[in-house]
Amino acid sequence: MELKNLVRKNILNLTPYTSARDIYQDGIFLDANENSFGSVIGSELYELNRYPDPNQKQLRKALSEYLKIDLAKIFFGVGSDEIIDLVIRIFCEPGKSNVVIPQPTYGMYKVLCDINDINVKSCKLDLNFDLDVEAMLKYVDSETKIIFLCSPNNPTGNLLSREKIKLIAKSFTGIIFIDEAYIEFSEVNSFVKELDNYKNVIISRTFSKAWGLAGIRIGYCLADEFIIDILFKVKAPYTINKLTENLVLQTINNQTEKENLVSKIISERNRLIIELSLFDFVITVHQTEANFILTKMKNAIDVFNHLNRKGIRVRMIKDDDRLKDYLRITVGNKIENDLLIKTLKEFK
Repeated sequence: MELKNLVRKNILNLTPYTSARDIYQDGIFLDANENSFGSVIGSELYELNRYPDPNQKQLRKALSEYLKIDLAKIFFGVGSDEIIDLVIRIFCEPGKSNVVIPQPTYGMYKVLCDINDINVKSCKLDLNFDLDVEAMLKYVDSETKIIFLCSPNNPTGNLLSREKIKLIAKSFTGIIFIDEAYIEFSEVNSFVKELDNYKNVIISRTFSKAWGLAGIRIGYCLADEFIIDILFKVKAPYTINKLTENLVLQTINNQTEKENLVSKIISERNRLIIELSLFDFVITVHQTEANFILTKMKNAIDVFNHLNRKGIRVRMIKDDDRLKDYLRITVGNKIENDLLIKTLKEFK
């Protein structure tokens, strides 16, 4: 597969902006119109008066060592959403291209396609919320550029079949975008180990979930070097700031605490699954590989309103008819989960 044939011609021909820090990383910096005297909160704090590294070298090196993946296959973005947006802009022609998105899934794929004037073809996951390969491929035509897959899937929580993903990747000549935002809760099932076999696969991940850094907005993707080079070509120069970079470097070096947090979440998740199953108004509690639980209830809207009145916020799924009687409940800490259970017991 020639990846360059998948990229929009204007992107291939693009002359990217060259920032000062693309050219020089050391010396006396009189080239970027920065404040040479320092910053108002102190120049000693990470040299915030200077622009960050646009090539994310330290971050990529640290993540490369952690994941044991070639640095050239790593790209960081301002959350996974920025990466999704860039991928759409690289591979899809506005007003012409389309993408295929199996439903239900993360709603931002469609929103970003709508913003970029890309037609979305929605197909349904099967009765187990897994891929229906034959049905999905019927939606593919000559203008289909990307298939978006989320595994573990949001909002259903289940993993998509790896073998089915492989089959799609072999059958489809466009880009397969696999969103692994929740994969740390089921690490063994990551598609990363297959990456070298499929040049058309992009895998995105985030620091928002297992690592507990939702507030700083940073994600990354893993892909063939050619795709990573194109992402660097089209991104804004200084997307990852120095404060974020420093926090992520500290985080990557504290893998033990991440594993501890994941263990606690999984333990509480298992407890919640058992507790929720005991309520007579709960019809189904789906098994999950994420940090949330999808539950079908006899009167989901009434349960939602009851919890809401008590200040407990859960999510109703409004954009898929099959999930109109479901609530998605994030796994809280022990105190929060105890309060959730207590409040549900008060529901009449």
